[in-house]
Amino acid sequence: MYIKEKKYIVAITVLVVIVLVTIWYFRVGYLLRKPEMPNANIEIQTQMVDGGTINLRNAYYTDNEIKVGYEVKGFSLKENNISCKLYHDGNLISTSGSTGGGLIELDEKHYYFVGFENIDENDLPDSLNLKVEIIVIPNDSGQKPILASFNVSLDKESRA
Repeated sequence: MYIKEKKYIVAITVLVVIVLVTIWYFRVGYLLRKPEMPNANIEIQTQMVDGGTINLRNAYYTDNEIKVGYEVKGFSLKENNISCKLYHDGNLISTSGSTGGGLIELDEKHYYFVGFENIDENDLPDSLNLKVEIIVIPNDSGQKPILASFNVSLDKESRA
């Protein structure tokens, strides 16, 4: 009987350790991994601007939205705001003047942004000449905004 009790205690201890490690991983461990930038789906376009670099890395065009992914290095989000505008043949597509989107912080002063615009109500062709303007807007009103402009041709994708 004493040996069976030891086996149960060892089995329960192992089970508790496995559960605690699993909880730690999902609560803390995955946060320790460095975020990764998505692979580029277009030829990367780069502009060096006033102490930083801006790269256009991704662009998608579907029936419902236009989505762009861009990397910004060398600018602090504490000191600057980053904005993205989309144009087709000189006409502003971004209804608010700036796209919404997401942010991945890769390192200090190194970010990957996703900008997207819903285009349900826009009548756009199947092939799009997209101009992407990325603007770094300093919080200090005495400084001028920094503009990077990229051109990319996109064909409408059908996403299921």
